[in-house]
Amino acid sequence: MTAKWPWLWLLFLVGIGCAGPAKTAVNMREQAISLNDAGYQYYRQSRWTLAQEKFSQALKYNRLIDNRPGIAANLNNLGAIAQEQGDLAQARQDFQEALTIYREGGDRMGIIEALNNLGTVYQAQGNLKEAEAAYRQAESLVRSEPPGPLASLTLMHLGDAARARGDYQYALSLYGQALALDQQRQDRRGEAVRWQRMGRTYLDLQDYGQAANYLHRSLEEFRRLQDTNGIVDSLKGLTDLALAQGDRAAALVYGERLLKIYQARGQAEAARKLEAALKTEGGAPGRR
Repeated sequence: MTAKWPWLWLLFLVGIGCAGPAKTAVNMREQAISLNDAGYQYYRQSRWTLAQEKFSQALKYNRLIDNRPGIAANLNNLGAIAQEQGDLAQARQDFQEALTIYREGGDRMGIIEALNNLGTVYQAQGNLKEAEAAYRQAESLVRSEPPGPLASLTLMHLGDAARARGDYQYALSLYGQALALDQQRQDRRGEAVRWQRMGRTYLDLQDYGQAANYLHRSLEEFRRLQDTNGIVDSLKGLTDLALAQGDRAAALVYGERLLKIYQARGQAEAARKLEAALKTEGGAPGRR
């Protein structure tokens, strides 16, 4: 994603608006594409400092040539990094500027993307009403678009808001709708994301059997995809599930695996909190 939300819409290549004029001695648009590509690869590896450096360099080149679509894409990616690092104020600023540019250019998909990302910032800041308003705006736009990953993402975020309000059955319904779209597109990563959310919701409902089923399914798929963020979320869910059931042995097994990942990613604070939870008898599960 804790206040992190890992399932943000991150742009891989900013070729939209970046495929430009014939090559020159210094083609800044092409360099921006290359830098954004490198930043994305670092992001997938959870190497956020390096990813941030590449996205920032790409943004500089796009600003120099006033490449508006490229600027918006870079801001979107930098906002995702800021949110991963817990800098919600910077993330909000980046996403808002990206939204302004997308609206300026009439880029409906970009607008949907930015609204979803802004909603996650609002929700992480505790502004649930603003978050739901952003998600609803995105939903109103995505209805008129062909089914795609942004439709699933928007439904999932609406489910996240419902879950935050304690409306768990409505959240499960929304996650199920998003999952059905993922299955139609054979989007395995999307399915794993939705399984993880459903597992957490069943944990909220204290339906431990269903929670275990969905969390194990998500973990195995994320491992197959080598998706570190997804593995972290699934292991966190399984650790919390074991703690909720009073199964200290299982909590230690999953928790130790999660701890090693936090340490490998340099997340000292997350590692400290996890170690404290594992040492506390009957540690309460956290929301994610």
